[in-house]
Amino acid sequence: MILSTLKGTIDTAVEWLNANVCSKISLKLPDDYKNDADYDVVMVNPTAFPLYIPGKDRLPPNIAAPIPSICVQLMEGDDDLIGHKRKIQIRLCLACWNPGTHSNELFLPRDDPDALGGVSYYRVDGEAAQAYTRNMDGWKDSINFADLTLRELENAEYLDGIRIVKEDGIKFGQFVEDGDDENVWDFYPYWHFWIRLTLETGISHQTPAAYENYL
Repeated sequence: MILSTLKGTIDTAVEWLNANVCSKISLKLPDDYKNDADYDVVMVNPTAFPLYIPGKDRLPPNIAAPIPSICVQLMEGDDDLIGHKRKIQIRLCLACWNPGTHSNELFLPRDDPDALGGVSYYRVDGEAAQAYTRNMDGWKDSINFADLTLRELENAEYLDGIRIVKEDGIKFGQFVEDGDDENVWDFYPYWHFWIRLTLETGISHQTPAAYENYL
């Protein structure tokens, strides 16, 4: 069983999510000043962050925005000192942005005898590309993001050597207001989802050098 510090476990989870989840989906890049027909749709891969989502002024230079993202949070841990095992419960906080449907993000079908199945797809341009419908369909991005994350986790036994404790199951859901399990967060046009799972590593019982002479 791999030995890992708390920091090492969080870092490993972040790296695994970036490689196995974030690289496989594209979501809208937020623009709080243009969330209507003026918005030129920009799609980016989400980014996984450890513990907190950084503010825009603290982003690494190669990251476009704090959202879309997955935040890896440490919820609680449990050390089995006899079995030399550590269980760590983590929560993944998924976030994305989508204010509505922009025509230039849609692919429309057309007859094409040269294409497989006789149909090819194209994006509209010109005036039609400026059409925009404000709606609440952004939840679909959030659910697709969650479905991908769950699929990758459930198909994996380990996150780069750190075991997923499948016998404890994986829990997931939407965020709700404190003290009200029925009132789901509404931060339109931002959408949020959580996934909770347990990881297992080994722990070492080496005696700190400062105490060796007293034992």
